[in-house]
Amino acid sequence: MAVLMEFNIFSISGEISKKTEVAKVLKALEKNKIDFVLNPMGTIVECKDMNEACEILQLASNHINAKRYYVIAKFDCYQGRTNMLHSRVEDTLEEIKRV
Repeated sequence: MAVLMEFNIFSISGEISKKTEVAKVLKALEKNKIDFVLNPMGTIVECKDMNEACEILQLASNHINAKRYYVIAKFDCYQGRTNMLHSRVEDTLEEIKRV
């Protein structure tokens, strides 16, 4: 199974820009050898199951230094599928050529 998760995590206080907070979370993902794709509205990771997705959210939470923060996550759970993190975008870009 593949679980594609897009998530946002940020404090609701402090600086308007959250790039430093995001950078700390991304550094933690890199340190833990978690492949990710950053986009303007969030971070996407591919997990083997929902347990791993929750572990990644916990890891991200551990790197937010705030009394209060938001975590927003979307999941695409696909039985029998892997490598969705990169292949979904590539497949869609190929489809544009056929349409």
